[in-house]
Formats: sequence, C-alpha cells, structure tokens
Amino acid sequence: MSKPELFLAYPQLEKTIPFIPMGSYPTTVEKMTKLGEKLGYPSLWVKRDDLSSTKLGGNKVRIMEFLLAAMKASGKTVAISPGALGSNQILASGIYGHDLGFKIVGVFFKQCPTDYMCKHMMIDKTMGVEFNHVNSPYLVPFVILYQFLKNFDWGKMQFPFYIPTFGSSATCALGYFNAMFELKKQIAAGLLPEPDYIFVTAGTGGTMAGIQLGTKVLGMKTKTVGVRITDYVACNERIVASILNRAVKHLRKGGAALPELRFKKSDISMIHEFFGGEYAKITDEALAAKKLVSEIENLTLDTTYTAKTMAAMIKYLKDHDLKDKNILFWHTYNTKDLTRFLDKNLGGKDLPQPFQCYFK
Repeated sequence: MSKPELFLAYPQLEKTIPFIPMGSYPTTVEKMTKLGEKLGYPSLWVKRDDLSSTKLGGNKVRIMEFLLAAMKASGKTVAISPGALGSNQILASGIYGHDLGFKIVGVFFKQCPTDYMCKHMMIDKTMGVEFNHVNSPYLVPFVILYQFLKNFDWGKMQFPFYIPTFGSSATCALGYFNAMFELKKQIAAGLLPEPDYIFVTAGTGGTMAGIQLGTKVLGMKTKTVGVRITDYVACNERIVASILNRAVKHLRKGGAALPELRFKKSDISMIHEFFGGEYAKITDEALAAKKLVSEIENLTLDTTYTAKTMAAMIKYLKDHDLKDKNILFWHTYNTKDLTRFLDKNLGGKDLPQPFQCYFK
C-alpha cells in the first residue's frame, strides 16, 4: 500500500500531513481458535502487526511512516531519539532513518536485562546510531536538552528533530488512527467480526490513542483497553487523553472533517497491575502467557510488552463474563528476523565504554 487509508478517507490530508510508506499492509487478522477454546472464548482474534513490514515488524513501523516523513518535510537531518537500552523506537529510528540518510542521536537509559537488549544495540551501532548513556531515566530530559544544543544547525538556524519517548506526540497517533481504517475494511470484508474489545500494549500511549480515536471516528462499538508496561509517570489515562485531543486538533488543522471531539481521563481504560514495577522486568505472568500462546497458537510474544498485555487480557477475560463478545489482541512487537542487520565484525567492545558492561 503506497497511500495510507487515512488519505483515502480525508484526501485533503495528503497535502498537509507528510507520509513515507514503509510497511506491508494490510497486516493479517487471525482467529486464535485453540486459545479461545482453552479460555472459553469462541471469538478471539489477533491482528498481526508483528509482521508489519519486510524489514521490521511491530507498531513502530506505522509510527515511523508519519514521524520520519515529518522530519524529512522539515528539512532536518539529525534526530534525537531517547529510549531504554533495548529500545524498539531507537531501533526503528536507526533502521528507517539510515535508509533516509538521517543521523540518529540515541539517548539510552538503563533497563532490566532482556534477551533482545544487546542485539538491538548492535543493530543500532550497525545503522550508525550515536550512543549516549544515561544512568537514570529521570536524567534523560537534561541529556536531551544538551543534545539539542550540541546538534543545533547554525547554518539553517534550527534544532534537531525530536522522536518522542515520553508522552507520544499527535503525529505518533496517526499511525494507528490510519490502521483503524485498515481494520474497518477487514471487518467489512468479513475477515473478522467487529471487536467488542481491543487489547493493546500501552508504552507511551500513542498506539493506544490512535486505535481509540479510530473506533470513535469510525462509529465502532469497540472498547480499547491499554495495558501499561512503563512507569505511571510515562503512561497513564491523562496522558493518553491528551494525545487523543492533540491528534484531533492536528487532523482538523490539516483539513480533516472531524467533529470537535474532546477526550477525558475517564474515557480511557487502562490496566496497570501487569507492569512489574520496573521497565522490562520479566514477570511470572508474562512468562506464563508467552509459553501458553507459543505452545497453543505458535505465536511469539516478548516479556517486556506483548506477553504482559496477553497476561492482562487473559485475566480480564476470566474476571468478566464476556464469552459472547468479540475480542481482538493487537500484536505490536517485532517477530521478524533481524539478523541481517547485524555486522559480524562488530561486538560490544565497539560501543562506547559505558555500554560495554552489558555484553559481559
């Protein structure tokens, strides 16, 4: 798909909102029959955004299509991208930014060790990402400010582009607002019933906001339920409502004939108790959900994001009498093989000294 569904619905946005195609759409929807039988839910589905492009899967692909396009349209060539050591955002920024000739300045903060963390950092290195280490996520804003000043373009008199981690932007929400038009077409084609509930990971809120905005604008009965996997200060109901309101304003400013929607904190449904207390911390519930889905549905989840979301969804279904409802799990983590992005000549010793300890 070269033109997003969003532009087909609102043609005027093609002139006002930059877009660069990166994904392979539509991503498939599949019925999780075996898991549904085990849980007692006959209409349990998954949206396979883990396979959202030929290069990299996961939710970041849809987001980068709008973010990096906005960066290109601005004329900027340097972007500040903060995230944890194994950040999917920095990874996607690096892979797609490399293709566009952008310099990505990564601001990395510590996280609990995971099986993908070092691999992601080595891909970042291969893609030319600049490494800056921060001991605490609370110091990240100060390092970002320093990098903004350091990378100021005196010739063009402009600061670098910012790829947000804390508090997703209105632009971030566009990727999944667009995805809802895709899902609506799949429903109309009879590929799945209209969901009563969509369960999705909530990291900084942009993906969840885009989905919820889509259900509202498209007149769907669907309730969006986000599962928080980051600190409360980085993701909560108030933040998601704010992203929604900014996205509406951004779309209306761009020429979309949207009503003057206003979202409140009380409009947002979020599950908080599966975070684990620290970003990327592996929980027993996540491990159990990962194992269950792998064995029953041959579906790969990760312990930081999607396994926690699956665990939360399973408990939610057990706690509520929803057996007659249509349930959709939106798979947002990459399951594509990324080995081809690794440079076999590089190792942990090739990273700046503060990062080398993670490879021991």
